[in-house]
Amino acid sequence: MDSSSNNIVEIDNFITHEECELLIDYFKRSPRRFVAEDDFWDNRVVPCGRLSDNKIRTLVESIQYRVAGKICGYYKEDYIYPNFSNIVYWGPDMELRPHCDNMHIYHPEREHNTSYRDYSAVLCLNEDYVGGHTIFPELDVEYPGKTGRLIIFPSGRSHLHGVTEVTSGKRYTFALWYTKQREKLFYINNVKSLSIWTACAITSILNICKRLFK
Repeated sequence: MDSSSNNIVEIDNFITHEECELLIDYFKRSPRRFVAEDDFWDNRVVPCGRLSDNKIRTLVESIQYRVAGKICGYYKEDYIYPNFSNIVYWGPDMELRPHCDNMHIYHPEREHNTSYRDYSAVLCLNEDYVGGHTIFPELDVEYPGKTGRLIIFPSGRSHLHGVTEVTSGKRYTFALWYTKQREKLFYINNVKSLSIWTACAITSILNICKRLFK
């Protein structure tokens, strides 16, 4: 069942357990791990911008499009474009302090390299761990992990979010970001995903028509 409060959308069973397992398995066998200057993310992230596995690429594109449709529907947007997505691993003792995805809240004078992001989404891929809740401390909202659960929210300052400490087990999530700027459209294999662009364009036209002919 879909639910929405505090401008946060929660959808259980957004993808199947089998699809979650496919993404976790892809993470485990992927030779490409994001190496960051910050050790916090090192070897914990698989970006979904270069996908040689056709099955995974089809699944990622499907999720990107379906989430875009939910964003347009819930937030009354005429159009939205997938920007980027990552599969992320969270092991014991890992947590993430509250932040937002398009500005530096602790150093607001710094320019943020993803200031164009408008919406964020977190898809839980498993639940066999302890801790690791997605939190919105200023809104007093907390979401425990549940396989297939999708959480969507605005990327800006209104929705500071973080992750509580994982005390045992391994947490896997699929993180997605969306933008209104078409030039930041999601790339797959260095080629703009035309199927996603076309799908988003069709969704935009349908949304505009619905408003015109209400």
